[in-house]
Amino acid sequence: MKASAEIISYRPVSKLAVAAAVLGVLSSLAITTPLLWVLPLAGTAIALVGLADVMRLGAEKAGRAAALVGLALSVGFGVQAVTASLFTRSIMERRAQGVAHAWLDALGEKRLSAAQSMLGQHLLPPSHGDGHRPGEPEHHEHHAHADSTAVAIESLPAVSAILGCGTAAVRDVRSTGRDEETGNDWCVQIRLSPCAGGDAVDVRLQLVPVVVNEQKRRVERWTITKIDLGP
Repeated sequence: MKASAEIISYRPVSKLAVAAAVLGVLSSLAITTPLLWVLPLAGTAIALVGLADVMRLGAEKAGRAAALVGLALSVGFGVQAVTASLFTRSIMERRAQGVAHAWLDALGEKRLSAAQSMLGQHLLPPSHGDGHRPGEPEHHEHHAHADSTAVAIESLPAVSAILGCGTAAVRDVRSTGRDEETGNDWCVQIRLSPCAGGDAVDVRLQLVPVVVNEQKRRVERWTITKIDLGP
């Protein structure tokens, strides 16, 4: 009996069970980026194989506890990673839609300076001076700047189409998720219908959030990086 007990106490540990435990711990990294979601998937698969390895009939391997721990960690971190990603995506999509609504409001209310401030500078045509001559009163300078702002933003085809649509059109703003090419921009599809003449105007926006320091606190600012006519 003693010899048999000694043989049992020195059973080899399943390498698959150990690997499952290691992958279970590493699965915590899946919360940081979807690129690492493969870790909990692999950990779950290895854990199931490891359990089968130590529980098969006639097996002389230990490691059931390690395999179970690895399985629990892989499944737990995997579910948490997916849930956190979906929650973050939902928040970002709502914020992108909110910025798109604010931009349309500014255009509809003819607050063109506010609408232009939401656009990336690369979207605007090059400036041709400040629009005033030396010696002109300050109010002339202000009006010249306002006029140049109106000309700059109204020269964009999408903005021209939106302004020509009229205020009676029904606004439909929907988020279409991340842009696949950049990975940072969030896409919003806008439809205004019916516009003048009965047609609809479709505009696609790409927006990117940037965190900036403002008055000793971090603030998220959104910028429109691309405007296209069409769905």
